[in-house]
Amino acid sequence: MRSFLLFLSLTLSLFAIEAFNGKTSLITLESPSGYIETGDKNISVLMHPVDHSQGIALIPIDYDASFAEENITWVTPAFSRVMPLHISMAAYPSETLSVDPSKVTPPPEAMERIEQERAQAKAIYGHFTPIRYWDKPFILPIESVTTSAYGSARIYNGTLKSYHGGVDFRALAPTPVLAANDGIVVLAQERYYSGGTIIIDHGEGLYTCYFHLSRFDVPLGAHISRGQEIGLTGASGRITGPHLHFGIMIYGVQADPLDLIAQINALFEPAKETL
Repeated sequence: MRSFLLFLSLTLSLFAIEAFNGKTSLITLESPSGYIETGDKNISVLMHPVDHSQGIALIPIDYDASFAEENITWVTPAFSRVMPLHISMAAYPSETLSVDPSKVTPPPEAMERIEQERAQAKAIYGHFTPIRYWDKPFILPIESVTTSAYGSARIYNGTLKSYHGGVDFRALAPTPVLAANDGIVVLAQERYYSGGTIIIDHGEGLYTCYFHLSRFDVPLGAHISRGQEIGLTGASGRITGPHLHFGIMIYGVQADPLDLIAQINALFEPAKETL
């Protein structure tokens, strides 16, 4: 009996889902049925964008998560399946930035606005639209080099304030920003920290974010197509120089946008034959 339990434990560990703090684990399932039960939420199983007989689940891991060995459960009307989840720590860099002191320690008169904007964003990201607007791979919003990676610890004027919740692209001159995929504009607004901001809802809990814009070219509620110009880069908000901040939110959790896009786009690649 002891030998059997050891064998079972080793077998499950071989098939554990590998996850990292701040990343999203995309898993493929045999059918688009049911939901994934995690420790704090239930995550819908979604239809595979190419093979509709299969399902996918996007499991975001919070940036502040710790090393852990957990079990998640795939629940369907026909069965429940326990799947091990192994969370490791990703290696993120740190950055030292110099910005306007008012952006690090806002004046009292700005606090009400900041809290209102935070509550507004939380409500947007917490909404699950039960349809998918996209059916093609995602694209990057701008062709440029990255100047700041996702997950970097942000030290503003000598004080650790946050981590970088997206990726920055260099844009010294106003440059057209393209929608990463089809969706609906759910926010187009000038904000205290992120400056000119557009948020696009792509359905099923997935949002893309475009910060520090100098111009909006799409109105609130507009249906957007992949590659459509939505605005121009700029230097608005808490910023050290002109660039585009691009982010992704999945089920209200910040995700590494380049990592998640790569995983989603891999679903569209032809299956590789194996011996």
